[in-house]
Amino acid sequence: MIMKGDENLPIPAGFRILLKPREIQAKTSGGIILADTTKEWQKHATNISKVISMGPECYGEKEKYWCKIGDWVLTGKYVGSKFKYDNEDYTIINDDEVIAVVKKPEKISLK
Repeated sequence: MIMKGDENLPIPAGFRILLKPREIQAKTSGGIILADTTKEWQKHATNISKVISMGPECYGEKEKYWCKIGDWVLTGKYVGSKFKYDNEDYTIINDDEVIAVVKKPEKISLK
């Protein structure tokens, strides 16, 4: 299953999840404009992504899902396969690589 409007994206196989990293603001709360390379680094360094689609075998026979399509999730820094599709960044991870569901992704920043 894929979020509406994303029907042409690659479909994750088996127990994999397709994620879209969150976009980083162009400037800081203090008004400093961030360079594109800084925004790109922060996008992947914070590891907060939106669940776009899930493979048909996600979570196997488990009755409770850790996350669902549309959730924001926290993942490890080096997990998954990162790629660009139609000039947008995406990552595919295994379902067990979700660390947490994040209710307010804008509250999480770099350490």
